Amino acid sequence: MANEEHGALLKQGVETWNQWREENPQLVPDLSQSELSRANLNEANFSGVNLQNADLRMANLTDANLQGADLSGADLRGANLRGVNLNQANLTGTDLNGAYLTLVNFIDANLTAVNLSEANLRIANLSGANLSEANLRIANLSGANLSEANLRMANLSEANLRMANLSEANLEKTQVLSANFNKAILTGTCLQEWQIDSTTNLDEVICDYIYLQTGQQKRYPNQGTFTPGEFTELWRQHLNTVQVKVSPEVTQVQDSPVQQTNAVVASVPEVKVEIQQPHQPPVNYTATASAPEIKVDIQPPVYHSVMPRVSEGADNSSQPPSPSDSTIIQPNLQQAVSEVHRLLEQLDQDLSEPKWSEVAAEIQQLLHELTQTCPTRTPLEKVIAVAAAIKQIESNPPLKVKVVEAVQSAGITRLQEYIEHPLSKILLPAIAEWN
Repeated sequence: MANEEHGALLKQGVETWNQWREENPQLVPDLSQSELSRANLNEANFSGVNLQNADLRMANLTDANLQGADLSGADLRGANLRGVNLNQANLTGTDLNGAYLTLVNFIDANLTAVNLSEANLRIANLSGANLSEANLRIANLSGANLSEANLRMANLSEANLRMANLSEANLEKTQVLSANFNKAILTGTCLQEWQIDSTTNLDEVICDYIYLQTGQQKRYPNQGTFTPGEFTELWRQHLNTVQVKVSPEVTQVQDSPVQQTNAVVASVPEVKVEIQQPHQPPVNYTATASAPEIKVDIQPPVYHSVMPRVSEGADNSSQPPSPSDSTIIQPNLQQAVSEVHRLLEQLDQDLSEPKWSEVAAEIQQLLHELTQTCPTRTPLEKVIAVAAAIKQIESNPPLKVKVVEAVQSAGITRLQEYIEHPLSKILLPAIAEWN
């Protein structure tokens, strides 16, 4: 149970509580099982505090310090945890269903079996966090840092992981059915027995290599890296593969009245067939005598190009060209060179503009998503939103290269023509100052 004195101090307000914490840094407050639902705890200092099984439903914990706090079993459903520091915190079995967790720091936090379904974790830092067996179904993890996180047996079905950093994360036996990994970083992840289906979005995934067993075992590919798009194509092809496992077993035929003789009773093999959905990329399987494995590839139809038909016995090489084929107009050389230069300049412009517009569209989408969750009413709030955008761009090296190249090549003014968002006037000049 909570310490009554500590609970009474908190009821006097966050300012009084924080001052008491500063004057008594050696004490570890006990607020376990406290009733704090809908409480305004903005910027409260709860570092190291015992909040086991506390009721914090719909509480406002914006920018609070919960580093190292014990929140195991706490109820944080619908709580506002924007910008909260939860580094090294214990959230085992915590219910964070529907919680607002944008920009939250969860570095090395223990989130075992936590309920984060439908939680907003945009741009959250979960580096090194233990999320084993966590429920992250339909969670918004776009732009989140999940590098080296343990997601073993977690449920990420229908989760939004667009542009998330999952480098060297453990996805062993993780459910990712219908999850969105568009432009996510998966280099060095462990994908042992992860559960994927045809609706999982792997478009434009950034991945150099993966591991097929935990402990960074069975690197794939063995040497080198995937070519661009190879990782995505690998899984798409393998999802069309069915593994058939045939297990012959010998069973004794039951005696019948007719068989009441000295004759030898024959053994009849019983064949069991098991069809398994693949969850690993195509690798070499070792067949055993007792359970040979047969791979049946379901390949899409092959379309052959249609060649022009040639009359049987005709020798086309000896046929003279038609007058239309042999007619050649000799152009003026200087005029032809000028025309080629003009066409090359036009081609260069035509190729550059779609490239800039594509980058601009990504920037616009990023800013739009941020303004959906971050307030931008005051100048300070706008700067904070832009800082979050810069942080997300910097966490995605390929996107950063494209954005910097677009700003340097097209220029701020030209690029702003493609971006229909007011925050671009703050973001683009900031990017232009990058080296």
